[in-house]
Amino acid sequence: MSRSEAAAVRCDGVERVYRTPTGEVHALHDVSCVFPEGAVTAIVGPSGSGKSSLLRLIAGLDRPTAGGLIVEGRDVGGGSARVRRRLRRDLVGYVYQRPSDNFLSHLTVGEHLRLARSGPNVGRFELGEMLDLLGIGHRIDHLPVELSGGEQQRAAFAQALATGAGIIVADEPTAELDSESSQGVLDRVRALADEGVTFLLATHDPAVMAIADERFELEHGRVKGMARPHEAGPAVAGDAPELRWPDAGSSAWLFESEPVLRLRGVSKSYGQGDEAVHALRAVDLEARTGEVVGLIGRSGSGKTTLLNVAAGWETPDIGNVESPGDHLDGWSDIAVVPQRLGLMEELSALENIEYPARICGELDDRGPLVDDLVEALGLRALRSRYPRETSLGEQQRIALARALVLRPRLLIADEPTGHQDAGWAARIMWVLREAAGAGSCCLIATHDTELIDQLDRGFSMEDGQLTDVST
Repeated sequence: MSRSEAAAVRCDGVERVYRTPTGEVHALHDVSCVFPEGAVTAIVGPSGSGKSSLLRLIAGLDRPTAGGLIVEGRDVGGGSARVRRRLRRDLVGYVYQRPSDNFLSHLTVGEHLRLARSGPNVGRFELGEMLDLLGIGHRIDHLPVELSGGEQQRAAFAQALATGAGIIVADEPTAELDSESSQGVLDRVRALADEGVTFLLATHDPAVMAIADERFELEHGRVKGMARPHEAGPAVAGDAPELRWPDAGSSAWLFESEPVLRLRGVSKSYGQGDEAVHALRAVDLEARTGEVVGLIGRSGSGKTTLLNVAAGWETPDIGNVESPGDHLDGWSDIAVVPQRLGLMEELSALENIEYPARICGELDDRGPLVDDLVEALGLRALRSRYPRETSLGEQQRIALARALVLRPRLLIADEPTGHQDAGWAARIMWVLREAAGAGSCCLIATHDTELIDQLDRGFSMEDGQLTDVST
């Protein structure tokens, strides 16, 4: 049977409903499809469209509320928890959307890989060879916490491949990766697919779609279509509303491009001796009001460390971090959107967004801006949902709205478009530019070189060193 004729996964009227304290969330509606063996299928759609829910069903992490689901001839839809565990052990390798969720904190990368190879199937490579192919061979004896987000993502992918599974299910496998690292992973995916491995990849990344054999699209939990990748058009986020920034123009600092942050000769290392990792090397940086400033570089280049130092979360070994004028203290001075987002699980999306204004006693004044941010970032239908009831891309937009609700002097955001499709990535950059226009300074880290044209100033990071690439 040819690749196009053999089914690795078959869905027949699959429904998935999550019951929550706020009611029911219909993640998937009547999904029927066939994913072929030995093919790369890109599962696409805007955040919240049901991509992650579908992958979790295929990997046996959840079970359908209704409908049939067959994976490599096994009835997963009607199977017990034991059947689903065997599915993950024997047939399906799964890569979580959050890189850190793929690991046990006390095991090194190498120990994770050795455990992955202890099942009934074995991988196609030696452990060191696999990590070298993905550019992280030097990290085999490191703990997950010692890796950057991108390095964790590559290690997680290696772990899934090490099982020797015939189906690899990965949720946004390139979201944390720079273009060079991403291409290395995708080259390996393409080669393994040609050898008969099936890949189901939820993605917003055009590079993933470019190497895919099939493109399966979801929208609001429903099947929108199955097509060849070249038939796909870019996602769009719709018209942007006006953002009503309270008191815009009433503060003198809004009219002058004043320094908000200065780093002078900042260096930061982790570890000692030959094991030391030099994350930052004599970094000089100045960021000013009204600017969107970007740090661009591959995973492990030092971007997150620089943001953490700028935010005061880490202390440099050498050098100074200055906030000219008033000291940056509190939500109205500095707000951070970290990669892990930091949303409060016990609060709804709207309550998370309102939280800074509520604790400062400014919720009434900020109400119009809350409404505008909710609308601009596509969160209106999610206001009463808890973070766990939303996709990671939606959570990212909730965290950004929360960070902006007090119009901070300095906004620091780590990969703010990393889990967005093209349309929502463009909308997020528009919101950042609007915030800068209202007087904020926005300092972001990204591996997406296509964002350079949307920055006021861009800096390339490599091996802890900063180079101005502004034109």
